[in-house]
Amino acid sequence: MHCCLTHDMLAVTIQEDAKTFYFLQNIAAKNFTKKIGRKEKMIIFKEPEETVQRRYFLKLISKIYLREHNDQTQAGIIENAIDKSIKISLLKPNQVIQKMSIRIAIEDNYAVIFDLGSHNTLFASYLKSYFKDHLVRIRPKNGTITLYPNSDQTAVLLDKLLAQKELFGSYVEFHYDRAHYEAYTRTLMAKKIRRNRHNALFSLLEDYFGILGCKMEDSFEIVRSNYLALVKKYHPDSCGLYDGDLHVKYVAKFQEVQTAYEMVKMHFQNSERCIA
Repeated sequence: MHCCLTHDMLAVTIQEDAKTFYFLQNIAAKNFTKKIGRKEKMIIFKEPEETVQRRYFLKLISKIYLREHNDQTQAGIIENAIDKSIKISLLKPNQVIQKMSIRIAIEDNYAVIFDLGSHNTLFASYLKSYFKDHLVRIRPKNGTITLYPNSDQTAVLLDKLLAQKELFGSYVEFHYDRAHYEAYTRTLMAKKIRRNRHNALFSLLEDYFGILGCKMEDSFEIVRSNYLALVKKYHPDSCGLYDGDLHVKYVAKFQEVQTAYEMVKMHFQNSERCIA
């Protein structure tokens, strides 16, 4: 038995031991719902409600591995791979390891197309699980799978996928224009930066609305009405003959209200919601 751990999968290859492979396959068939496989390959995907079954299944694999290799460290790694998909393959004597050649293209600088040449149910199911929060379109007729990005996380997942050299007991080669791909992933990462900036500006704008006693969804008329009331209340001249400390506080609050109003007014102007 050979085991390999990646960021999302525990790959177990059983060599010339069909009895052990079919034993594990039979247990998996009885205990796990989200799984795919062929005669000599199987992938079990993670399901939150099957954590207990996964834990016992990994303990079983760990014991078999420990019996063969007496490697306590690796056995412990296998046992703790609770958050990984589990792939089990049977490698028969003199079996030639298959090679997958996958071409990748970026369409309209947006969608990622995986061209396998023919439909591969195992790889298609794996991609849908791997990019679980994405839209993945499978086109069996032309052997392509289209991935639609949804965030900068798409770039991170793509990098990890393309770094893999083995999938489902087969060698895998990804062919793509590296320069084009790197430019594409930089674009996805740049969107994260822009989104972070937008979130920071949104938070700041929300603070300005709060200073004026308003909510983000309030109209400009409500904002202006609150602003005029606050200006009247906190104008430095309104504190009359009170002590100096109160005057300083009024000045500070007055300036804060003025700044908040100017920023909110600019927001409405940019949104074409303010006439005045």
